[in-house]
Order: sequence, then structure tokens, then C-alpha cells
Amino acid sequence: MTDITTKSKRPVTRQKLLDASVKLMRIKGFNATSVEDICDAADVTKGGFFHYFHSKQAVAKAAVEHYRQARQQAFEQASFRKLADPLERVYGRLNFIKNDLLESVQVTGGCLLGMLAQELAITHPLLRQTCQNAFLSMTLEFEKDLAAAKTRYAPQADFDPKKIANLFMAIYQGSLLLAKTAESHTIMEENFDQFARLLAGLFNRASQPLPVITDPSSDHSRN
Repeated sequence: MTDITTKSKRPVTRQKLLDASVKLMRIKGFNATSVEDICDAADVTKGGFFHYFHSKQAVAKAAVEHYRQARQQAFEQASFRKLADPLERVYGRLNFIKNDLLESVQVTGGCLLGMLAQELAITHPLLRQTCQNAFLSMTLEFEKDLAAAKTRYAPQADFDPKKIANLFMAIYQGSLLLAKTAESHTIMEENFDQFARLLAGLFNRASQPLPVITDPSSDHSRN
């Protein structure tokens, strides 16, 4: 008979392995992170690791989903999601992401999705697809708010909300990479402010002060 105490610890052990995998792979990447590294960081034996994951690729795939779900939950609980005005939600999202990044004392370790996509897109098709699906999901959510704002405020404007959402994802991921190499948050802040000015022009608000949608939700996962 399986020991009840041991059985109750299993989900906790899996969570520790996923948290350790996310942390290490954000900093070191996939190839430089070993199963031993993950086990040491999680304080779990190799036997415990292989009880849940048959390979490092399997834990990486699960870590990506774990990371994506945590980020999605943070966005769903953010105050800007409750705003009725779609354009305010657009700016609120920018401020939420920027503040989340800049509140960290340490320079960002980068996005796990971007990290693994750059490293494994060619060699690990399954992980590439997993990262792509996560990017598409995040981009689609932003596209919906942009489309609603366009319909309300700039129905005749000549821009495609989908392309603007894709542009922001490129700026977001690129800024994380540049911040990591420069060891400074400055480039992220400048790029986000520049994108906000681009949006102001698209919505015919270039002459107005940029809105600052504050988000009191400070208890969300770091990017």
C-alpha cells in the first residue's frame, strides 16, 4: 500500500522541480541546465525527478506550460483587465508589463519562452511548437484589445491590430534580450515608452499626454 504521506508530497515535489527548471533555464538555457542541476535546486533526488519526467526535454515542456499559466493568471488578475475602455486596457497592459519588469531589483533573467525558442527552435520541434503556441496566445489577447480600441476610437485608421500586437511581442522579447546583455533595465523602459508613443499616433492622440494606468496589483509573478 502506498504511504499516504508520501503520496501527498508528490504534487509538491513536481512543483519544486518545475519551479527549479524555470529559474535555471531562464538564466542558463536548456543545454547548460542538467537534470542534476534541477534536482539540486529543487532538493529532489534523481529518482524523484524521473518519477515525474522521463527526460530533460519533458520537464522543459512542462516548465514552459507552468511558466505560461503563471503569466496568464497574473494578467487575468491584473486591475487593467477590469477597465471598460479598451484603449485604457491597452495602455494598462503596457504599464503592467513595464512595472513588473522594472520592480525587480535584479536585471531580468529573460523570458523562458524567448530563451528556449532561440536555443531550441531548430533542434527540438516539440518545444519550438510549445513556445510558439504560448506566443500566439499572448499576442491574440493583446490583439483583441487593440481591435476593440480601433473600432471605438480610430475605425478609419490604416493599421492592423494583429500586426501591431506582433510588433509589441517582438519589442517585448527583444527588450528583454537587450536588457540582459546590457545588465540594465533602461532599454526596456525606453522601448516601452517609444511603443506607447507609437500607439498614441495610431489612435490620433499624439498631442495628448500619454495615459498612465496604474495597477495596484503588485503581488504577481515576475517575468
